[in-house]
Amino acid sequence: MRSIKMVVVFTLIVGMLSLGIMAFAANRPPFSTNVKDIKIFFIVKSSESLYWQIVMAGAALAAKELGVTVTFQEAAAESDVARQVAILNTAIAIHPDAIVLAPTVADSLVPGIETAMKDGIKVILIDSAANTNDYNAFVATDNVEAGKALAKTFVDLIKAKTGQATPTGDIAYMTEMAGVGSLQQRDEGFLEGLKEYGPGLKVVAHQYGQDSVDISMQNFENIFTAHPNLVGVFADNEVTGDGLIRAIPVSGLTGKIVAVSFDSDPALIDALKNGVVQALQVQKPWNIGYYSIFYAVDAVEGVYVPFFINTGATVITQANMNTPESQATLDPLSFYKDLLNAYGITPGK
Repeated sequence: MRSIKMVVVFTLIVGMLSLGIMAFAANRPPFSTNVKDIKIFFIVKSSESLYWQIVMAGAALAAKELGVTVTFQEAAAESDVARQVAILNTAIAIHPDAIVLAPTVADSLVPGIETAMKDGIKVILIDSAANTNDYNAFVATDNVEAGKALAKTFVDLIKAKTGQATPTGDIAYMTEMAGVGSLQQRDEGFLEGLKEYGPGLKVVAHQYGQDSVDISMQNFENIFTAHPNLVGVFADNEVTGDGLIRAIPVSGLTGKIVAVSFDSDPALIDALKNGVVQALQVQKPWNIGYYSIFYAVDAVEGVYVPFFINTGATVITQANMNTPESQATLDPLSFYKDLLNAYGITPGK
């Protein structure tokens, strides 16, 4: 029975590799040769987001493959930073072999991270950086480069819409929360990209979504009212993106404004399909979760791990959204359903 299951899993993985979807062979950490009963505490930012469910599904698969024990815990909402700090302190008291952590705010988790390292617990950061270098590895999107890449597509879309070779006009953007390293970096990259690719575009509004789709929607509606001549708008994550795609239709702007967002969920995918947004910069949360477990195990066993691994991101538009690679990126839980089922993994549970 075991050999049959391994053949199924191997066949699925070979299929992934042949498509080049996750570049497992290029980026996957080396397998540990003497995996013991390693215990890993895995802390993400929120239980509400599809993004984090995908991260945890990738981690759960890696844990099953290696036979290690992973305990998942998270705050209900990303804005509950105090809860994440408390979870980290609980993990340190339990003293697992390793902690995988996605810091919500760059400063608040630093004391716990440094305490864990001092106590001999290996620490793998994922998704967002913290204001310390005292950890073993950081597994994440290169958000500066991803933001810059999305800015290039954004400017190209404005060029196509306006017919201007060097587009001019007003734009706006929204950040989900202040003080979040990954968001700061992708906003930085986006603004750098605007200077390089669209120097004639002017940012006239920037607001925060406060980790709320409803607030993001209201803030975008207010921006649209205050700046009726916007040529483009950018949302820097799933929450603000969901607010954006609600605000655009009620403001009568579908097809009249270039709109782009980071991340994806069913609503954003439908919005891309229907022309409410024109591009999504989609990260690889599956890779983030999956790789982080391998790096945690290698760190525990004393195997060299690089300090940073870029898990990649793909800009997806209507033109490429139906390719196998884009489908795997947009909806990895569906794409890898058979693989997850083979290991008895149910995402979100």
